[in-house]
Amino acid sequence: MNRWQIIKWGIIGLMMRLFLMPFTMHGMDLFFINYFPMMFVRNGIWDPYGYIHTNFSHFPYTYYAPALFIIMSFLNLLMIKFFNPLSLIKILELSSAMMFKNFGTVDYVRALSHHELIKNLFLMKTPYLIFDFLTAALLLKLAFSKDEAWKSYKLWIFNIVVLHSAYAVGQFDLITAFFITAGLFAALKKRPYMCIVSLSLGGATKLFPYILVLPAAFLLGNTWKTRFSLLLTAAMTSFVLYIPFYLSSGTVVFGSFTLGRYYEGVTRWIFAAIFVVLYALLSIAALKDSKNPYCEKKLIFYFLTLGFLTYAVSPISFRYFTFVTPLLVLIIPRHKSFGIFILFIILMLAFVRLPDRDLQLGMFAPINPDYFASLPTIQEVIGRHFDIGAIYKILSRMLLMSFFIAAWWIWRIKVKYEKRGYG
Repeated sequence: MNRWQIIKWGIIGLMMRLFLMPFTMHGMDLFFINYFPMMFVRNGIWDPYGYIHTNFSHFPYTYYAPALFIIMSFLNLLMIKFFNPLSLIKILELSSAMMFKNFGTVDYVRALSHHELIKNLFLMKTPYLIFDFLTAALLLKLAFSKDEAWKSYKLWIFNIVVLHSAYAVGQFDLITAFFITAGLFAALKKRPYMCIVSLSLGGATKLFPYILVLPAAFLLGNTWKTRFSLLLTAAMTSFVLYIPFYLSSGTVVFGSFTLGRYYEGVTRWIFAAIFVVLYALLSIAALKDSKNPYCEKKLIFYFLTLGFLTYAVSPISFRYFTFVTPLLVLIIPRHKSFGIFILFIILMLAFVRLPDRDLQLGMFAPINPDYFASLPTIQEVIGRHFDIGAIYKILSRMLLMSFFIAAWWIWRIKVKYEKRGYG
């Protein structure tokens, strides 16, 4: 792959993203992410957790984890200080009166459309491009060969999960995915402490990377002293990020640990027990694999296996699949049948987890709210001819089994690589 190919397809990918950025949105997501960083930059309110707890005690959510607040505050500082977008500030201030109530995408569009909404949607999503193309650059370095680097790069450029979650919905899971990818890159460069720091930073944006820390420390540390040191590094990185907010507002800063989607009743506890057992077995396997001089090459398989097991035991949102997509595009070029299976999972996940108008063509409400909000969903069209409830039940169970199968499949690929002497 030559540099011109990288640039050409990078431009194509950029144009796709630039098209989506100003014309799509979903409810309060993007405004909530940027409101508190803007409040810090403009008014010095640096503790969103205490602010929400004090002023909106009835609100069932809190702000996201501290690393995201710090990142978005820095990016808002750049936007506000260098571009002075008064209409953006106005939009965020107006949205604050709505985001703690049950308003949908169309309500936000109608309330904010007279304040350069399209321009400001573009501006608020622009930071995602940084993490997106940094991830693409890392993938070019992480691929097994030059030919596979090209394929992985194209798969990332046309990643429908990222296009939907980041550039259409406006959520930030792409940032978390970047830290996971950077952690893998650091590990392969034999920088285990940088790997653990990166995972900890990712965990302080969304919690998933924290699940990867223990197996990573066990795999990359060849002695118990080193493993303990790596875990201590993770703890200290998180401590530095959380302690200022904890001292200011107490335990409310940990609110993001209690949020999430879970199965109900006894099913939740059965899946939790299954996950704990499998997590322990994977950690033990990591200890065994740490004796291999090229153990870091196996880390991607641990990350992916744990990712799919996590997805299996909790009914994840579509956008959470973003976390594993950088790793998948590295595996798929060598395993095309697995890639087809992953596409099948993505389609099922989209059907089951994106049933609302606001998450389908309704996302284009900034162009014309009345028209796009009136378009039927795929589920509504199918429901005219089939029992949509039965289809949901079937696909939900298939999706659950597919995640377990994907975890097993990844582990089989790992075993085959070991037998062939790939480390």
